[in-house]
Amino acid sequence: MLKETDFKSYSFVQKEKIDELNGYGYVLEHKKTGARVLLIENDDTNKVFSIAFRTPPADDTGVAHILEHSVLCGSDKFPSKDPFIELAKGSLNTFLNAMTYPDKTVYPIASCNAQDYHNLMHVYLDAVFHPNIYKRDEILKQEGWHYEIADKDDELKFNGVVYNEMKGVFSSPDDVLARKIQEALLKDTPYAFESGGDPDAIPELTREKFLEFHSKYYHPSNSYIYLYGDVDFARELAFIDEEYLSHYEKKTVDSKVAMQEVFKAPETLKDTYSVSEKEEEGVYLSYNVAAGDSCDNERGLAMQILDYVLFTMPGAPVRKKLIDAGLGKDVDSYYDGGIQQPLFSVIVKNAKKGNEALFIKTLEEALREQAENGLNKKAIYSAINNYEFKYREADFGRFPKGLIYGLNFLNSWLYDDTKALELADSLTSLARLKEKVETGYFEQLIKESFLENTHKAYVYLYPEVGKNERLEEELKEQLARMKDKLNAKQLNYLIEDTKKLKEFQETPSTQEELEKIPTLDLSDISREVLPFKNKEVTIGGTTAVVHEYHTNGIVYSDFCFDMSELPEELIPYATLLTEIYRYVDTEHFSYNDLATEINLKIGGLSFQTGMNVLVWKKDAYRPYFSVHMKCMENQVADGMSLLKEVLLSSKMDNKKRLKEIISELRTKMDTRIPAAGHVYAANRALSYIDPMMKYKDTAEGIGFYEFVKKLDKNFDSNADLLMKQLVRAQMCIFRKENLTLSLTGEFNFKSLMEGEMLQFNRMLYDMPCVKAVPAFVLEKKNEGFKTASKVQYVASAGCFEKEGQEYHGALKVLKTIFSYDYLWVNVRVTGGAYGCMCNFSRNGYGFFTSYRDPNLSATLDVYKKAADYVRNFEAGKRDMTKYIIGTISGIDQPLEPSALGERSFHAYQSGITVEMIQKERNQVLDATDETIRSLADYIESMMGAGTVCAIGNDRKLEEEKEIFKQVCSLNQ
Repeated sequence: MLKETDFKSYSFVQKEKIDELNGYGYVLEHKKTGARVLLIENDDTNKVFSIAFRTPPADDTGVAHILEHSVLCGSDKFPSKDPFIELAKGSLNTFLNAMTYPDKTVYPIASCNAQDYHNLMHVYLDAVFHPNIYKRDEILKQEGWHYEIADKDDELKFNGVVYNEMKGVFSSPDDVLARKIQEALLKDTPYAFESGGDPDAIPELTREKFLEFHSKYYHPSNSYIYLYGDVDFARELAFIDEEYLSHYEKKTVDSKVAMQEVFKAPETLKDTYSVSEKEEEGVYLSYNVAAGDSCDNERGLAMQILDYVLFTMPGAPVRKKLIDAGLGKDVDSYYDGGIQQPLFSVIVKNAKKGNEALFIKTLEEALREQAENGLNKKAIYSAINNYEFKYREADFGRFPKGLIYGLNFLNSWLYDDTKALELADSLTSLARLKEKVETGYFEQLIKESFLENTHKAYVYLYPEVGKNERLEEELKEQLARMKDKLNAKQLNYLIEDTKKLKEFQETPSTQEELEKIPTLDLSDISREVLPFKNKEVTIGGTTAVVHEYHTNGIVYSDFCFDMSELPEELIPYATLLTEIYRYVDTEHFSYNDLATEINLKIGGLSFQTGMNVLVWKKDAYRPYFSVHMKCMENQVADGMSLLKEVLLSSKMDNKKRLKEIISELRTKMDTRIPAAGHVYAANRALSYIDPMMKYKDTAEGIGFYEFVKKLDKNFDSNADLLMKQLVRAQMCIFRKENLTLSLTGEFNFKSLMEGEMLQFNRMLYDMPCVKAVPAFVLEKKNEGFKTASKVQYVASAGCFEKEGQEYHGALKVLKTIFSYDYLWVNVRVTGGAYGCMCNFSRNGYGFFTSYRDPNLSATLDVYKKAADYVRNFEAGKRDMTKYIIGTISGIDQPLEPSALGERSFHAYQSGITVEMIQKERNQVLDATDETIRSLADYIESMMGAGTVCAIGNDRKLEEEKEIFKQVCSLNQ
């Protein structure tokens, strides 16, 4: 436990034991500047640091967002042009990023290595307090916006990383709606402005306003400093004081976020979003309320529970009323507790124009019915139980626990210095809510938050054909008129400025500048791989693989069914089953009651399809259907009972319910694919040449989306076939001979599950079924998929293996080099794309892909020249060390127990041995620039396939359609 005497430059404000975080929380204040400090002391080795500033916007220029990018482009002590990238490729970070929120900007890092943690913190502190933005005006131009014209005969254009990123954001109707909801409900506050930047307003940002924003808000007196984990707090806080805080005087920073006055009556806001072709439906209807105070943890949790019970859980009553009324094809809802005045929104998607009044009437009638007749108490208890399980499990996937906790603390700390730890103990708040279930508390909350709340806004978005094209044309004409008014001297200035920026971007930092960035040595890295834990046993006649990791009493079970012999025509139906299970009635439960039973009795039950590469044979893979169950040891019997109920007695004959599910899935995929276009484009490009990726595309990619669209459009004529094929798929998949069991935990699984598995196996299908290994016909389609997006997602893929070119661990290092050097410089920095990625898999295939990219053919040209870059690659010892450390950082990410079990089981299924990954790790650690140059033929082979797939702006794809064999609309 820390003592006040440990911190001479800080005043102790509060100390609190936090059982939920297995440690202590300390609130401090820096004596000289008033900087706020929060420490969480526990034994978590994945240490987290962050510094945040309250940064309320006053306009839509996105200055906060552009500044977030820009401060990481060099500083006084670390003057290289991109310290962020140098850290990414040369540190053992477990998290490294920066985020702009509507009212704050946060700079978090995490690492398990104490020296690395200190190094990352040092670079970030120098970046936020002493950035190079005052010295180099090119930084604003590169990261924010600039005029671009290379020759007097060229068009005048806008370009910039954030400018292009936000063009991508504003291409999504979901993002546009979220923006408009905040603008409507909090119209007299900073939340009415777009902190990320509206592309129409970004070019209004001047250098003077940019620097003024930093000078005003990036001051210790406006800072929130957070350290978490097994940290040497005395050392780090002394360093922060001596190197940074002590050099400032206390300053009054007017950054308080104004509260929106409560509306006297609901307000309405209408707008449009762009679509490529005319749609009869496609209207977004939303009902939005201001919902309390972000510092009130108990009320915030209660609102989340209401969201689940009323709208989100399978068969949620209010959601069902909206769907049954035929108002739209999907209903969404969310509670946003991350701003000072939390918002709650109910959204109907793909509605028809003219249903606005009916939407409000139906929603309020359904809410009133729940408030007056009483909520399903069992459903509330089940929701609370579900939240309790999640908080105890504390599994946030790839994100460090300390990061999520720190961001959560800011939801109260940012608005009230006395409430830094207000949101630290959610389990106590949940316990209090459980006591209120029978008191009418939740029913009263419905009345207060929705029915009697005058602070609400109805926001409607209508589809407008070609809106983006119209706006682009207007901008083009505006810039053309501007160019026409320029005299020769002014035009030449812009041409020279474009040239100067390009030279800045293409000129590497000096070796002296790069060497100022602290890095580790290869001796800091273990050469030993993390072993797998796979113990094969037989339980109930089934092969089970046990992974003995400490799980705090949680049993993680994966029931993995081999789909290798599932006929090709049934593949998309297997994926549909993952969407249908839990959302249709079963033999003993309605699907609403089923969800309640699952949440009351276990921690979760989920379904997914996937595949494993089989490393012992070229182009071999094993597709599977997985049922994932998590529960406490004493809940296994209940869990198995529920698993059997869902898997073996779900009713596939309710046409009305199946039609709703298909329609909702279509609507979700309409927005999901454009939002993750880089992933879908890369997978589609791979599907032209790789049998496994062809399967993946059919099961969950664009091929599956085309299947869903056709099914949605012609549901009535295909309903009987759908029901028949779903049953066929079940009979082919859920068979004893297909099952392998994966179990994670420190239990005697044989005694725990023997009886349950014997019974389960007896219930699996055993009647004859047609089996057939899919034999895909591969075709290089080279497709362009048109959307209403303002940006592109551009991919190219190929096979890099040929005679003598087997998979090599150094390809992982090459991925790091591409991601943080060649692709970063040419696609992101120079090209203006928000992101660029690549990958090389063990089965011999690889890809390049871009994210929110203003370009198309220019990006493909970068991909084509990649082999030449590799062939001529040179790096000194220090640079190679950084690339290797950055690669190991990605390999050695800390994993939660469930993920460790999944890692081991994946290796078991794929045939990956410890010896194989040890060999690859050695190849990574021993890589030299000569090793990298030897991979040039790999990239040349890969790019020789000539595959291309792009998703993006319809006009851009039409203008450059010679790149493709076919161009078509994605959504039609």
